[in-house]
Amino acid sequence: MRKTIKLPAPELSQLKEVDIDLDMTGRHYATLATSEGQIAEDIVLGILKDLIEQDANKLTLSELRYLFMLVKINAMENSYFVDVACTHVNKKNETCGHVNHFEVKLSDADLNRTPHNYKVPEINFVNLEDKEQTYKVMPPTMDMESALLNWFLIEKNHSIEEITENAQDALSFSFIRSLMHLVDKNGNRLISEVNQFETADKYFDCNKFTTIKKLYEYSAKVDSFGVQDKTYEFKCKECGGRIIFRLPLLNGLVD
Repeated sequence: MRKTIKLPAPELSQLKEVDIDLDMTGRHYATLATSEGQIAEDIVLGILKDLIEQDANKLTLSELRYLFMLVKINAMENSYFVDVACTHVNKKNETCGHVNHFEVKLSDADLNRTPHNYKVPEINFVNLEDKEQTYKVMPPTMDMESALLNWFLIEKNHSIEEITENAQDALSFSFIRSLMHLVDKNGNRLISEVNQFETADKYFDCNKFTTIKKLYEYSAKVDSFGVQDKTYEFKCKECGGRIIFRLPLLNGLVD
């Protein structure tokens, strides 16, 4: 069933809309069934490359989540189940530990569209030639996201855990990714190639702290459009304690 889908933040998108077949085939289900231990974004990107007519590498991360959510709702089901252990501590200082089986619905995800007449944020940023330019702040595309992640995993030999849990690695990754948001008036990214990642830290010295802070804020804002990771709140079925957990959307989609 092929449909034309307008993307939720066209001002921040290279594609604006896509023509997509919402029906997965047997090989896609087989890919999902054997996906344990793999990066969810890579799995989803591989499937969407088959399903959309446009270049899936030009999707942003939020667009990737949005489109695959629609595919799974259509091709499989709206509901899926998660197991969450209760961490509530009682008056005896004992942890409940009861494993709760909860049902969640993909369609409950909030879709944050850009408002009418949305204006892409701009920032004045100094490049490595010590020249200040005005850049738009736009989400990086999936080919850029993949290039950065693979650079850390392969070239720098870091694990996913190190990137997310080691303070220095996490700072370096998030800073390079924020730089990838900068687009000049001719549509060129400040950083888009792997060979530019090694020198990215030099932009710390070129720009004021307030400028770096503003770049992080603008990057987080433009990344917030589309569908995001969900936060759920339940009561433990054993002790009645409050359970709040944040479920990464793609993890739920590929389960």
